[in-house]
Amino acid sequence: MSTDAQIAFYILQAFDIAILRRTGPGQYVFFGHEPEFYARIFPGTGEGPCVCPWVHSPMLDFFEQEAESFFEQGLEGSISSGVWQEDGKTDEQTALIAVATISHGVQIIIIRMLHDDYKERTGILRKAREQLLENQHLTHHLELFREKSRIDGLTRIFNRETFFEILQDEIGKVQTTKAPLSLIILDIDNFKKINDTYGHLAGDSVLRSLGNLLNETLRYDDIVARYGGEEFVVLVPRTSEEQVLRIGEKLRKTIEEIAFGELPTITVSIGCTMYVPGESIQGFIDRADKALYDAKNQGKNLVRMR
Repeated sequence: MSTDAQIAFYILQAFDIAILRRTGPGQYVFFGHEPEFYARIFPGTGEGPCVCPWVHSPMLDFFEQEAESFFEQGLEGSISSGVWQEDGKTDEQTALIAVATISHGVQIIIIRMLHDDYKERTGILRKAREQLLENQHLTHHLELFREKSRIDGLTRIFNRETFFEILQDEIGKVQTTKAPLSLIILDIDNFKKINDTYGHLAGDSVLRSLGNLLNETLRYDDIVARYGGEEFVVLVPRTSEEQVLRIGEKLRKTIEEIAFGELPTITVSIGCTMYVPGESIQGFIDRADKALYDAKNQGKNLVRMR
């Protein structure tokens, strides 16, 4: 092994970094050292380390699609997944981040475990949802939200009032950082018919299931809330128009494929929009609402953008 190769090997080992090199559309090979965390979370085969970890991770499944679109553009630079934890993992040593990079024509995906010193420096604390609220300066204590009935009693996600407080805070950040901000509104198709035919308990079960799905499927820095009745909203920071449409379509397909016991297939119509710097909160929401109505009026079970 050459000196340069040895240096690279020890750097990867020290920083718990896994590298996948892209060899073609959707095709990757593992490069260098396989960190312990990677082998533990993404099981390999007799041929070596796992080269498609997105098969095991909903978060990486989202990100791999974004990365493929980014790689196809061929422009040098990078995009990040944001921080996440795998389902069922509560150990503070399982916070991960992925980055897709193009440099000198080489296309790679880097998956990294965040160590305590790094997490401390970036403000990532142990409990992702609670710490998100603190990092965004929404509250000093999650209990304050609960005491003020900020959590929707049925779905156990944020309610409408909390969503507006978060939205105001996020728009304030956009004015400073100029980072993109997207909004998704989902409405369950034919929900009244579900209540009328199968009863309100069945309808409540659908709402709870959808709240859980949104909470578990999306990234940790995406904000999910029940907007009212059968409507849900998702606030998505740092995404392009193409990315938010892809997220909306992924959600639509996932919901359509879920079995709700004896109920018929449940579908949703989805409206998406991007925040325009300087516009009012109401203007932002109105455009997402109009996109939702476009989806409803054009046949339902669709994703539309305004």
